[in-house]
Amino acid sequence: MKLGVPRGLPIFWQTLLLVLASLAASQLVTIAMFAVMDPPRPDFNRLGDVADALVGGRGERGQRERALLVRQAREAPAPGEGMTSDPAFTRRLAERVGQPVEQVRLYFEPDQRAAFGDDRRRHNHRLVPLRRGEPIFFNTVIAGIETADGWRVVKTPPRPLIAGWQKRMLLWFALSALALVPLAWWFARRLTRPIRSFADAAERMGRDPLAPQVAEEGPAELRQTAHALNLMQERIAAYVAERTAMIGAIAHDLRTPLARIAFRIEGAPDEVRDKVQADIEQMRAMIAATIGFVRGSTSSHEATDVDLGALIAGLAREEVDMGRPVTVGQIDPLRVRGDRLALARLFQNLIDNGVAYGGRVELSAVRDGRDAVVTIADHGPGLPDDQIERLFQPFERGDPSRNRETGGIGLGLTIARSIVQEHGGTLALRNRAGGGLEAVCHIPTRD
Repeated sequence: MKLGVPRGLPIFWQTLLLVLASLAASQLVTIAMFAVMDPPRPDFNRLGDVADALVGGRGERGQRERALLVRQAREAPAPGEGMTSDPAFTRRLAERVGQPVEQVRLYFEPDQRAAFGDDRRRHNHRLVPLRRGEPIFFNTVIAGIETADGWRVVKTPPRPLIAGWQKRMLLWFALSALALVPLAWWFARRLTRPIRSFADAAERMGRDPLAPQVAEEGPAELRQTAHALNLMQERIAAYVAERTAMIGAIAHDLRTPLARIAFRIEGAPDEVRDKVQADIEQMRAMIAATIGFVRGSTSSHEATDVDLGALIAGLAREEVDMGRPVTVGQIDPLRVRGDRLALARLFQNLIDNGVAYGGRVELSAVRDGRDAVVTIADHGPGLPDDQIERLFQPFERGDPSRNRETGGIGLGLTIARSIVQEHGGTLALRNRAGGGLEAVCHIPTRD
């Protein structure tokens, strides 16, 4: 059984549990440091430590922070800046090391004497002697005794940039952070994964109302939002299905009266019959295109791996075989996930538009990062920039007239963009620098 925060717990409680777990981990680190590490030595030296260092005993570096440094010198030590001496302390040190007071030197910072104890104590603004056994402490000290080889000198090293207690605090912060990183990473991943899935599903639904619904998982707030989104998707899908079914039914039912009209004008004069028959054929073409558009937007095909480069090259060969002015540029090996028939219809519509309005068409399919970029460029007059986006609206044409000799009924680009969006891509038209119009299609690749 996998332990952890229960699935579907609200974000508030998940965050609260994370905070409590963080506090617990921090306290465990603190307890472990107290149990394992030795307590820090005070940042000062006793008079006895100074005496031991002078005679070669304890007090050398490594026993405490700022341990006394020992060296040999030819001359007696001199006090540092701001340091002073006291005959009583010097005499006490001489007794400790067993040397005459004339052969002993002791200097210290004057504000250090009364920190923990002193050979004299202030009382009513008067310095009075301390008792004989009271300890004497120094923070910064220089001392020396004269020997046969010169002077043996001990001194306090400079204060480190980071004190011992500061190092322990930094260690505590570092260990606490290391203890919390896995917990925070797990919490962030657990919280963001359903949000990311929710965003991806919402994007799919924006492209296709018939896309799979959002998985209702994760925290309670996300599950409630996903449920509301799924209900909205069902309503939108039902609305779209109802409207498309109505349009398809109307377009289908119009075939019957058109057939009757065509039958009844057989006896009309030739001049009238030819004009009416042309109108009937145009209406039949519009109805067929509308039915095709409705069926294409409501049908769902199984996605497969499609060799996009081979598909573009095959369409180009078929166009050349039919004697149409289509040439091929760079074709890269590209694989996409989608419906092969729908993609073939997409590019065929773009090729037909390019040939109809631009005369000559050039095809290319190249890779741009993780996208396949297919370009269908013609050599026509182009279009004003403010009219390009209008062409993607249903029943809009580059030629404002309804002359069937100059093109279809204005659903080709609408169908093309719908197919691209169903495959997670984009389709845009733009004027070429050298003249003409080009359709640029971006579709995500498999690798």
